[in-house]
Amino acid sequence: MELTLQSLSLSTASTPIPDYNKGPDPHQALQIHDYLRVSFLRQPAEVKAASQKAIQLFSAYYPETLSKKYFVNVPLVMQWMFGAMQVFMAKETVAKMQWMSYGEELHKYLGSDVSKQYGGQGPELEVVGVTPLYEQQASEDAVADAAAAKEVAI
Repeated sequence: MELTLQSLSLSTASTPIPDYNKGPDPHQALQIHDYLRVSFLRQPAEVKAASQKAIQLFSAYYPETLSKKYFVNVPLVMQWMFGAMQVFMAKETVAKMQWMSYGEELHKYLGSDVSKQYGGQGPELEVVGVTPLYEQQASEDAVADAAAAKEVAI
């Protein structure tokens, strides 16, 4: 999500936010959550905690930066549960979410430019996707910090 927010370049935005429902907002992003091979029953506690913390942080610090959230490859039982939960959710929140059990349906919402695994004609995710390299970045940051500390000590 942080990489997505960086790509929006909010700090240098010069395009005004359009009137509500009068066109796309260039200052918003969309998310695709792919649950292929994810077990909802055997999810580690730290994964659940991290998900909840991420939702809390982005709600608190980046409100209204999300135009739509697509949940793909969701087990049918989870779709049923979402249907039941909608009764208790704000209609504006529900309008921003789209759940589907089959990833190949995503092209119906986002067009044919999406990856082939989502039913489109676009390049594979491995080609266009960006994967954060947290461990590598942490290692590089530690090396840089050590070098800076050494310079200060000299």
